[in-house]
Amino acid sequence: MALILLVVMLIPVFGWATPAFAADYRCAEVDLLASVETDGSVQMTDQRIFDLTEEEGSHERLKWLYDGFIEGSEIAIDRVRMAPVDEAGALKTEWVELPETTFQLSWRGGGAPEHDAWAYDKFRHTLYAFVDAMPDRVMFEVDYRVENAIEAFDDAADFQWLYVPQDYDVALANVRAEVVLPVAADDLVKPMDNVYAWGHGPADGSVDIRSDGTIVFEDPGVEPSEYAKARVMFPVEWLTNLSEEAKLANQGSLQYYWTSRYEETWVDTDTSREVIRLGLAEGLLALSAVLLLGALFAWWRWGRERPPAFRDDYWMNPPVDALAPAVLGRLWRWNHESPDDLVATVLDMVRRGLLEVKDDALVIPSAGEGLSDEQVATEQDACPDEAVLDQATLRFLRTISTGGRTLTAAKLSALAHEHPRDFLEANAAWQRQLTALVEPYGFFDKASRRAQHIVLWAAAALALLGVAGIIWIGWRSGVLALLAAAATGVLGNYITRRSPEGNDIAAHAKALRNWMRDGGWQIEGDRLTAEERAALIPYAYLFGVVKSLGVDEEADSLVALAPKLSKSLDEALRAAHKRAEVS
Repeated sequence: MALILLVVMLIPVFGWATPAFAADYRCAEVDLLASVETDGSVQMTDQRIFDLTEEEGSHERLKWLYDGFIEGSEIAIDRVRMAPVDEAGALKTEWVELPETTFQLSWRGGGAPEHDAWAYDKFRHTLYAFVDAMPDRVMFEVDYRVENAIEAFDDAADFQWLYVPQDYDVALANVRAEVVLPVAADDLVKPMDNVYAWGHGPADGSVDIRSDGTIVFEDPGVEPSEYAKARVMFPVEWLTNLSEEAKLANQGSLQYYWTSRYEETWVDTDTSREVIRLGLAEGLLALSAVLLLGALFAWWRWGRERPPAFRDDYWMNPPVDALAPAVLGRLWRWNHESPDDLVATVLDMVRRGLLEVKDDALVIPSAGEGLSDEQVATEQDACPDEAVLDQATLRFLRTISTGGRTLTAAKLSALAHEHPRDFLEANAAWQRQLTALVEPYGFFDKASRRAQHIVLWAAAALALLGVAGIIWIGWRSGVLALLAAAATGVLGNYITRRSPEGNDIAAHAKALRNWMRDGGWQIEGDRLTAEERAALIPYAYLFGVVKSLGVDEEADSLVALAPKLSKSLDEALRAAHKRAEVS
């Protein structure tokens, strides 16, 4: 089981998986054209090719983010049209123009109009296209105009365009953004002299300033967690129809010198940060690989059980004499705490006469009552663990019965609701007593337990580094580190192995469980005395096979009591935990 879980978790660790929350379509190509007008506005044409999966439903919605212009700009959508295309991007049919409809706020969560249309959410700068029976491969073209898109200064005009904002539903492939400047007839384009261009975004992006006044920004791919931004500066004199308001907005400010210095510094800083980020990403992945390999070695070294001396499939006696059922329960579930151990102890005490059940109530002896001193001494000699657990269980029952002589499901529930912390502390004290009894047995290999603690601590530390990686390095390396941490944690959970003695007792317990579950009780139970059969009921409860038993008069009361007591205790513990959290 451990290996199956590990293989499932390692598939994305050693293969670059696609984003876990990707949409059911992909954007195969983006071609953007921004034509700067002499009045400071920009005419935009946005063409994108979408590939839709064959499993798509009949209705599809696509969206574009246009939150990439300076403050004060205004966007007006002119037209949205679509056409199916082939693998080369050529149109298969004529364009189909979509009608505009008024955007409804409910559509943000997944609604749609009753007919094909487009709508613009101006508050979130998002364009939606709703189409029924979308082609498998389709090109959309959006024409829109951006007013007040250019900032004018005394010496330069500044155009900033976030052409791929963050948080798209899908990655954008083959992104090309082209800016066309209104070059004056009597002037020339002088790259990085009178025309400057900078691109920010993926490290493999490029910028090309051409002599005809065209600047091309290209990015092979932009992930949803990334962005791509263009900044272009050119002579303000080329904006011959600029409004007086726009001319005066930044009067007295020079832009060429300071912006070029800023961008150069930004590029140098960004390059340094990118180098550091890549180094940290490689280091995080290397650390993940080392810890995962270390966990694999630890599992190979300690995680496999030794073959027990007892090899039989069936056994009809208690796994070992003088071992309390609760102690065996801890061995059975690898020392994990469980209220089942307390229930099994109560069942065993009822069997031995230390507790009594009357009218669905548990009768609790007061201090000084119960067995005589001679009987107590005999119990301690026969099974010292039982004697200690008996006293701890009586203390627990007297605490939760608030001094009464009887304990019912109603009283148990009332205490859990009225005094949840007292109830939980009493239960924790009982579990601590059981832990103190289990430790001296050495049921679990000490070296494997130390290895488990180290591996689990390493998994927790790697998980924290993975979260930090997602925030500061990148989602891919962070997610891979988290997956490696999860795989390391799974391996760590299976590293502990039992000691030879503990493994042999567990083998007897499994054989007893098999005997009870597979009908041995009904076939061979008459070979045991009524008292011996009753003594096996607490073990049957721990193994979860009480329903498989055929009961007799001696065991009937214990079998009937087990589910009632278990349900009452589980409900009380859940109620106490909830009450304690809110109090």
